Amino acid sequence: MYTNISSYSNSSGNLQIHNVITWWMRSLLTVALTLLFSFPTPYAQTAERGDIQGTVIDKKQDKLLVAQPVTLTIHKADTTETQETTTDENGNYGFENLPLDPSVHYTVSTVHGGTNYAEKDVVLSTWAPNIKIDFEIGGFTDDKTQIRVNSHSFVIAPPPPDHAPDGAVTVIEAVGVENLSDLPFKTTHGTQPVGLHLTLPKGTEGFQPHQSTELRLNPVTNEAIRTMPLPPGETHLGYTYIFHVEKDRLDLSRRLNFATKQFIFFVPEGIDFVPSAKFFGAPTREQIHNNIYLIYQSTAPKAFAAGATVDLVLTVNMGSARDALPGQTSNLGQLVLIAVAAALTGGFFVAALFKLRTADNSPNSDTDDTSSPSDVGWLRKLSSDDLEHVRVARLEFITHLDDKHEKQEISERVYKRLRREQTERLTTLLDQQKRGNNA
Repeated sequence: MYTNISSYSNSSGNLQIHNVITWWMRSLLTVALTLLFSFPTPYAQTAERGDIQGTVIDKKQDKLLVAQPVTLTIHKADTTETQETTTDENGNYGFENLPLDPSVHYTVSTVHGGTNYAEKDVVLSTWAPNIKIDFEIGGFTDDKTQIRVNSHSFVIAPPPPDHAPDGAVTVIEAVGVENLSDLPFKTTHGTQPVGLHLTLPKGTEGFQPHQSTELRLNPVTNEAIRTMPLPPGETHLGYTYIFHVEKDRLDLSRRLNFATKQFIFFVPEGIDFVPSAKFFGAPTREQIHNNIYLIYQSTAPKAFAAGATVDLVLTVNMGSARDALPGQTSNLGQLVLIAVAAALTGGFFVAALFKLRTADNSPNSDTDDTSSPSDVGWLRKLSSDDLEHVRVARLEFITHLDDKHEKQEISERVYKRLRREQTERLTTLLDQQKRGNNA
């Protein structure tokens, strides 16, 4: 058999078979290369580019808006770029081929009836490469019963180093407020339409919003004003100010504009601040950023009603107050993290998520910061150990959200908004960790 095959190896028949096989191999290779270079791989698209899309609906007339202009503003470091498009016959718009870069932030906006509707601080990442932002315009609700403050948190801190030792303290407030309606909420402050106004105690100094584009202080009425309508779902607001102890009391009481579920105080150990109201239970004691805090949570059986004046007085040893909280650091970035954590979780998971250091940790050289930094700014001032703990906390909170959503204990709208927000912040954190490792 072998002899026969060998005898025909040089025959014209075998030569033809060889030529046919060679032709088929070349043809298959050509087809494979054509397919390879004609269709980019899904992985490359997903890993590098993303998109923002959505629908524009006129809620007043209950119809989709066709040919409605939509603008995308791209924020890169100190520069901005814009792209514009219009909705199609189904009211849909889209911006495609956008980079998945955590240092790039987007604002999507549209103007209708003289009102500007915008979604700010949108970040695309490998965890969220495709984001859907719908605009329900033309309709608002002014029903205050649809607005609920889930958590109102206070962190007491030292005053700025250049402040006179006159009993002043820094107060950081973080508010987690939820719009239960399907429409944006708009109310009036005086004669002006606003999205929200929160009363502050009389005597505040140096008001600084954590997001300057969202809040401002009305010095006449002493209220923090959010000028834009409050969108459906969860929104987190925060601000910092200086306040003074008077007659051995730190009186942060105020009239509530909206029903409030819970109040939380973070008080540094070693300074005799104690809430006087009976609805505050016994404190828990937690070590956060090398400082020990006593955490007081309100335990009222039902929400504090809108229109009520709530007792937020802390009695204090005046001598200790005038010493400006000895032994405490003043990294406001870290303190803002504590307040935001309480606003996000309602206080119930603060101990689990933000016990950032144990007694075995050696002290790190945290840089004191008396400004009110942005989300990226204060992350830059955390140590590598703290960044890792915050990363774990973010992941645990996302897991908690997923669990709540699976058990149908949170609405779809609120779940998507919170999860997107936490994913974007996690991306910023990971980028900061990467920069630190490369430094």
